[in-house]
Amino acid sequence: MAIGVALWLCPKQNSTIYDKLTTLMGSLNTIFPGQAPKFDPHVTITTNVDINLDDSNKTRDDVDRILLASAVAMNSLPKNHESLIKLGKINSQRKFFKKLYFQVGKDPNLLSFARIIRELFVILPEIIDRENKIHNPQLYTRDSHGEIVLKSKIKKPKSHHSPEPESNLKPLDMDRIHQESAVAAAEWVVDEFDPHLSLVYSDIHPIDSALWRTIKTRVLDYLNIDNCDSEFIDDNGLGWNGGVLKLVLCEGDVNDWVTLGSVDIH
Repeated sequence: MAIGVALWLCPKQNSTIYDKLTTLMGSLNTIFPGQAPKFDPHVTITTNVDINLDDSNKTRDDVDRILLASAVAMNSLPKNHESLIKLGKINSQRKFFKKLYFQVGKDPNLLSFARIIRELFVILPEIIDRENKIHNPQLYTRDSHGEIVLKSKIKKPKSHHSPEPESNLKPLDMDRIHQESAVAAAEWVVDEFDPHLSLVYSDIHPIDSALWRTIKTRVLDYLNIDNCDSEFIDDNGLGWNGGVLKLVLCEGDVNDWVTLGSVDIH
């Protein structure tokens, strides 16, 4: 599964919930075979955020633009919740990235935020790219791997490259494109968005009963809660508002992932 650049919502460093989660995650890593990778506690809002990674100046501009817009969107959410992020039942799947995790409550405001971000910075750029390939193929070329890419992403000496004049481009039907991206984002948030907070990444499967008992004991002890099996999100009282939004380049080994930028949410 390609992740690319992901937008994470993290608790603020040195907050009580951050300290509890990082301590717990460090402890849980020691009981899994091998060396489980370390990562910050986070809820992934979306993966595959559209950022130009081929030009460092454009990368910085994209990161700043997306983080600013994301912060504005989050700060515009209704203030009708105690905690935007509420941690619920602890669970496990076969998948490496969902080996051990807390389910996160699907707060309507969280769903709305995720839908907006997915629409603006994943789906809309994909559709515009698709339409330009059809209507403005002169914008594209093949790279050294034979992949069709924007000419602007191919590094060439400035004297060998001049951008396509806008007058030569066929206009796109942006009203239709925006409508299509809005529908696709609304479907995604219902069918695919699965908010969770991972505790451990691992290939081990299944988790045997003895390991499960150890896991649950540590979760209860480190977080000072009575129950980590409840389906009711409010039962354990764990969560946070605001936090930190991070754009993370998730390529290669987890330990090599790079934070491209971050912004505090108050």
